[in-house]
Amino acid sequence: MKKSKYNYIFYDDNYSYWFQGLKKTFFRIERNLGKKLEEVICDPYKISEMKILLPKLYENLKTKGFLIDNSMDEFELIKKKRQESIQSKDYFLIILPTLNCNFKCWYCIQDHIPSVMSESTIQKIKNHIDYKIKHDKILSLHIEWFGGEPFMFFKEVIVPISEYALTACEKADIPFYNTATTNGFLIKEELLSSLNILNFSRFHITLDGKRDLHNSVKYQDDANSAFDTTLSNINNLLNMKDDLQILLRINYTKHNLDADIIEQINSHVNENVRRRILILFRKVWQEKTDKDIQFNLYELMDGFQDAGYNVQRLNLINNFITCYVEKSHYNAINYDGTIVKCTAHDDLFSKNPPGVLQDNGQIVWRDNFEKDFHVNMNQRCVICKYLPICMGMCPRNYDKKDKTKFYCKMDSLDMSINKMLKNFIDNEYENSITRKSEFNVRF
Repeated sequence: MKKSKYNYIFYDDNYSYWFQGLKKTFFRIERNLGKKLEEVICDPYKISEMKILLPKLYENLKTKGFLIDNSMDEFELIKKKRQESIQSKDYFLIILPTLNCNFKCWYCIQDHIPSVMSESTIQKIKNHIDYKIKHDKILSLHIEWFGGEPFMFFKEVIVPISEYALTACEKADIPFYNTATTNGFLIKEELLSSLNILNFSRFHITLDGKRDLHNSVKYQDDANSAFDTTLSNINNLLNMKDDLQILLRINYTKHNLDADIIEQINSHVNENVRRRILILFRKVWQEKTDKDIQFNLYELMDGFQDAGYNVQRLNLINNFITCYVEKSHYNAINYDGTIVKCTAHDDLFSKNPPGVLQDNGQIVWRDNFEKDFHVNMNQRCVICKYLPICMGMCPRNYDKKDKTKFYCKMDSLDMSINKMLKNFIDNEYENSITRKSEFNVRF
């Protein structure tokens, strides 16, 4: 046996922290014991002794992936798992009913042009669903509504396509997942019954800080508070369906991390449904890296957890692909029937889009776009010990003409990976080591 190259072992004044990158297992032990154990797993002879003298510890380290067979090639295993994720026949389909939006957030990368999906494009999407089920033999269908703001055209676009997809998947006896990324403002009570019938199970909704800051970003001429309205809608959604989940993304800058936001959210969200809200902290992309901000983040994470919410303390790759756009069975259909891979790319507005949806439901790609889109990992990522929890740079930033161009995602983090892992492990030990998360986020 030998130690895994993807063991992350580090120390503070009291503890030794162990996290296994391939299996995502972890534990924490007293610092001096950790030093001795690390010394043991670095020596093949001492590993053999441990097997005889401490068989339970040996088996535990083996089961958790900290010890592996001498013959195991971990990088080959990563490549295999990556290909399994890429080739998975669980189809993830993003649909943009419009590029228009009811708000104009200052950080948004999109041009919100007046637009709406036509009846002919809706029919093409229905044909596309049939094609993927009958020809590609997909094992499940997951539609994610995106935009713009998708709920500007709920009855006109979301309802007819969702109804068709639900029926088609029932006939094919495959699962259908219906989710949405939305600002949440337009999800009024009169929509709840339809959302339930259409099998909506998750909403990804963003807040831009506490009430006054959020309202300044998402301004309403009629004086309605976007903050209050959105959170009331979230509470109604959670009370509508017992297994519905909310991913509540908090876009932060160094100026809007204020603990008052917790009580302001609490005032709208019933305590009995808070466990089905997962709090996600995401830095606005225009912000520079600021290592001093981590302490405010930790305090807010603790505060939300104490109030009964789930909190994402680690944002790690767990399916061995850096982004869902790498999946063979993934596409994004724009309002006009053009096809893109990345919804954060200018392709959404291009006169020469990567692909076009045909009347028969098939996609015709420009040149070799789809083939060329799947790239090999950068060599610096290949040799990095954090590969299985990162999987490298964004595919759209990979320069095929100059493969020497490189950036590391971890350079832009406001906290080091070890500090994130420490915060996560400490929290699991002190608060929720026996509590199972109710979230099943799939892409």
